[in-house]
Amino acid sequence: MKLQKKSLLASLAAAAVLVGMSSNASAGLDITNWQLNLNSLSGSPTNYSNVAGLVDSGISNLAFNGESYVTNAATSQPGIYNSTDVGVFNVLQYNNGNALKLGGGQLTAYFQGTDITNVNTGSYTFQTGTFSVYYNPTAVYGTTSANNYGATAGTMIASFKVDPTQNPNTSGGFINPDGTPTSNGTVTLTGQAPTTLNPSNIFLDSNGNSFNQNILLSFVTSNASLDTSANPNTPSSSSQYTIDQNLVTGLGVTAGTYNGQYGLNYFIQNGGQVKLQYAPEPMTVALFGAGLLAMGWSLRRRSNV
Repeated sequence: MKLQKKSLLASLAAAAVLVGMSSNASAGLDITNWQLNLNSLSGSPTNYSNVAGLVDSGISNLAFNGESYVTNAATSQPGIYNSTDVGVFNVLQYNNGNALKLGGGQLTAYFQGTDITNVNTGSYTFQTGTFSVYYNPTAVYGTTSANNYGATAGTMIASFKVDPTQNPNTSGGFINPDGTPTSNGTVTLTGQAPTTLNPSNIFLDSNGNSFNQNILLSFVTSNASLDTSANPNTPSSSSQYTIDQNLVTGLGVTAGTYNGQYGLNYFIQNGGQVKLQYAPEPMTVALFGAGLLAMGWSLRRRSNV
């Protein structure tokens, strides 16, 4: 039986932003017409002169794409697996196709997290994780293995920790009995207040006012699928792997140590949107999305086993 679970991005991609509640959790209020205030990075201490005067307004969502590497380990309990996920994401657009004003630089995100997958119940729940957002005045994402494929280059402008609710409706998701993802499955991730929001006015409301730090991360991915360039059906030689080796190294993987499409470890391509919402309660937020995100696992029982 082949078992496969698509990843988060954690899933968890991304690129970042602040609060949210999914329809499966409590009802958050979507923030529209908010602003990405890169101009705030033009002063001390960063002094990025290339972003002076740059503010994108009227934002309802940010679009991202990226890659995750997922590892899985069986536990002593049948059907239960511990998973880890590392993801890198690039954010270039907002509101379905409008280019962000990045001053020749880049907006990126980096995710590290864990989940527990239970084949018996057809669900998984996130246990730990951190999602961090960066701005760098030079666009280096995808050109180097350093700084996690360039995703962590520059200044961290926001960082959020996962809140492990142990509920797949508020911090996790669902899978089919054979381990495949449910069609258009919704994934939610409840987070904590940002541990970093730097500078504090990096995100502004429609009136140009700073949000307070009780609004939290909301991150959505609409597509998450196996990267076949890294996961060939018959991984008998390294020449079959056409994935960018800078990406492999940037995700913390030693060349030649990852196995094929139906092994315990695999690469996931992610793409989707990020939204901001007001949390109805401080310290509570949900991450939601159409399609399964970057936490996950994949197993296959070969016929000769």
